[in-house]
Amino acid sequence: MKISIIGSNGLLSTTIGKYCNKLDYQVSVYGLDEPKGIKYDKFVKIDLIKENIEIDDEIINSDMIIYAAGAGIQSNLKEADDLIYNLNVFVPVKLCTALKHKNYSGRFVTFGSYFEFGESNNEKSCTEEELIASANRVPSTYCVSKRMLTRYISSAELPFTTWHFILPTIYGERENPKRLIPYVINAIKSDGELSFTAGDQVRQYVYIDEIATILIKAYEKGLPKGIYNVAGNETLTVKEIVTKLFNLFGKCPKDEMFGKAQRTDTGMKVLKLCGDKLYEFIGYKPQTMIADVYDRY
Repeated sequence: MKISIIGSNGLLSTTIGKYCNKLDYQVSVYGLDEPKGIKYDKFVKIDLIKENIEIDDEIINSDMIIYAAGAGIQSNLKEADDLIYNLNVFVPVKLCTALKHKNYSGRFVTFGSYFEFGESNNEKSCTEEELIASANRVPSTYCVSKRMLTRYISSAELPFTTWHFILPTIYGERENPKRLIPYVINAIKSDGELSFTAGDQVRQYVYIDEIATILIKAYEKGLPKGIYNVAGNETLTVKEIVTKLFNLFGKCPKDEMFGKAQRTDTGMKVLKLCGDKLYEFIGYKPQTMIADVYDRY
């Protein structure tokens, strides 16, 4: 199988590339920097903000084109709004248009986020239809951009198969050290100081390798075009996940850690996805638990 990955060296693109290597797939990568840690048959150095991807035979003959580039997920990076909208919306939209004109007939994969559902304290897991229709307030440019892409993919008439996967919180040993799980683990190991919000936000978690598995299962099963929730197999409050990590290291968190920090997503009290549509079709649900992989960090 021929796979083209747009975006290099991000958690998502690297994980998918490694998984494709295990299966001996032909991999082409398009991005700013040469991919590290994966084998590839072709690398095209490209600044997606300034240049358009050439729709050549290589990409047209791809069985799957995976758009894994993006910006804005890490609020501490303070990325410009223009960059976020360009990478998260305008570049994939332009690419869809170009592929349409070149009669692409494979599968084009994009990703949304459950953060685009917006502020909510509803304990019910939201369906794809509820997420697409959500008019809840969203607190950041990232959330708005992901909502825009989801609505484009759900509305556009395209001649090729589009799979748009709504992701919960993804994690893995190669993730940015400032994200929650590595932040906590590194502090536990070094006896460092920690500070959190009240910790009552409910989130779903899925191990990053499961995303690659789901993509290949979708291909093998002939998943129809559409928007699909990738529901996490663990649902925890921030306080619960911090406590879980401390306990795995044989320690207990201190109560004074919580209630100190401020974040823009605290209005999103509950974010949960219903993944029945996807999992029933592909016959697979994520299996990996945080306790299975915490020692890989």
